[in-house]
Order: sequence, then structure tokens, then C-alpha cells
Amino acid sequence: SFEEIYINDEVVTIDGSGNVTSPSQYNSKVRINLHLGSSDQTADSDLVSESAKWTTSHRLRGIAYMYVRLKFDADAFPNGIPVITATVKGKKLYDPRTSTTVWSDNPALCLRDYLTSKYGLAEDEYNIDDTLVSSAANVCDQTNTLASTTRYTCNGAFTTASTPYDMLSELLKSMGGSMWYAQGKWRMKPAYWTSPVMD
Repeated sequence: SFEEIYINDEVVTIDGSGNVTSPSQYNSKVRINLHLGSSDQTADSDLVSESAKWTTSHRLRGIAYMYVRLKFDADAFPNGIPVITATVKGKKLYDPRTSTTVWSDNPALCLRDYLTSKYGLAEDEYNIDDTLVSSAANVCDQTNTLASTTRYTCNGAFTTASTPYDMLSELLKSMGGSMWYAQGKWRMKPAYWTSPVMD
């Protein structure tokens, strides 16, 4: 999902037709069409009608994107084309604890997803120790009762130019954890205190 959209670091409000309504300087000057990358996604109809280079075949299925159209106005855009960014919620992740696939910022689930995704290691699901993934996810989801914060979260973005080693290292850092391959399965553990078993 697109949580917030910014034009030059200002949060904008969009109406049901994609027109920016605030800040007022962008009213009737900016239209933003959002697409979440569903498997049956169709091409943006506005973009198809407004560009000779975009056709109904350009569906971008599986890819989230924004189509932004700006109407020139020197008062609205005194410094030229503005920088447009967004805060997004990314890919939905499989959770072996509930057998559901939903958005999550749980580092253990992010790591599991990277291990099994085609842009990651493309491991078969049976090569993942989901018992340890579930235990790790439970630790990551623990809350600090004083601050009401989650113990570990994973937020950010990456490109496929990053090496798998670098990606795995960064994902593990987000839970202070470790990962290893043993007896034909990937296993993981986040950082957390356990009571001693021996004096």
C-alpha cells in the first residue's frame, strides 16, 4: 500500500480520482494514479490515453507503481519538476505460525521470504526450518510493555544489485540474529536473553 505521498517533502492529500487537493498550490495541477501490482492488474487507462508509448499491454502485473501527471504552473513548481516520493508497505509475507500471507515488518518473516523468493536464494520451502522461523518471529514480535514497542522490526528497501550475502547480513542485523544451514535446512535465531541452564 501507499501510506503517504510527498511532493518536495510535503505530504499531499489525494481525492478518489487521484487529484491532489492539498497543499492547495497543487490543486488541479497534479494527478497521481496508484497501482499495487496485483496479478490481474490492467494498464493505467489515463496513461494509455495520454501517451503514445504506453499501451494496454503494459500492465506491470506484480509491480506497484505510481503514474504522476503534472500540469505546468510556475507558481506551483517554481524550481521545476518536483521530487515525488512515498512511504509504502511492501510485499506480503508468508507466516508459518498462522499459514497466512499478509504484510509484516517482522525480520524473521522478511528473512524467510528472501530465502524462498526468486529475487533471493529461491530455496524450496521444505529447506526452511519453519519451527525456528516461528520461534524467531515470536521473539521479534515481543513488545516492551513500558514503551509499547516491538522488539525487532525490519524496514527498508533494496535492489537486486545487492549480493545475497549483503542482503542476508542486513536482514540479520535487523534482529541482531544469526543464520546457518544444517541438516538440509536453513535455520535462524534472533538475539534475546535466555535463562542459564547451568551454574
